[in-house]
Amino acid sequence: MPRFLARRLALAGLKPAGLERLSLHGLRAGFITEAYKAGARDEAIIEHSRHRDIRIMRGYIHRAKLVDESPAGMVGL
Repeated sequence: MPRFLARRLALAGLKPAGLERLSLHGLRAGFITEAYKAGARDEAIIEHSRHRDIRIMRGYIHRAKLVDESPAGMVGL
């Protein structure tokens, strides 16, 4: 776990036990996925995540679509 993240966890009063697998990249990916699922616009997400290429940011959105917007899931399969 990066020192930056460990310091932030300590400031929040959280102990890293069980959270060793957290990474800055994982938090960024989770934010993008959750923002997309909540209906945030691409422009707003990319501005917040500071991606330089919208295609890279949309790679995270694609993963969210596979889970939540699967045509098979939509018809109950």
